[in-house]
Amino acid sequence: MKPMRRVMAWGAAAAALLAVFAAYLRPDVMMTLANQLWNCF
Repeated sequence: MKPMRRVMAWGAAAAALLAVFAAYLRPDVMMTLANQLWNCF
């Protein structure tokens, strides 16, 4: 893997982790997501 692709892959992984962390900081978003998932069953 070329170094630039490796940096881009690490950047994408870090961005995904930050997005998940930001979602956990807003409990209303997590509750809405959980309710929508539960309504599928």
